[in-house]
Amino acid sequence: MGLDLASGEIVCADLTTDDVGDPTALPGLLDQIDGPVAKFIADGAYDGAPTRDLLETRFGEIVEIIIPPPKTAVERAL
Repeated sequence: MGLDLASGEIVCADLTTDDVGDPTALPGLLDQIDGPVAKFIADGAYDGAPTRDLLETRFGEIVEIIIPPPKTAVERAL
């Protein structure tokens, strides 16, 4: 489910079976959105380059992506 944070309006929604992961359903959810997206907030299930790449392709590099790393994430030195 996707919400407009300013109005509280539901802008996209989908009900999936247990064998469909959140990132797999994301393209279909984004297809339901008719306007620009300035901020994408999601849980760690969406963490990863495929989600970030999809969002930037759909909404441009201006979209702010807020996804906390999964609990199993390990910090690495750069």
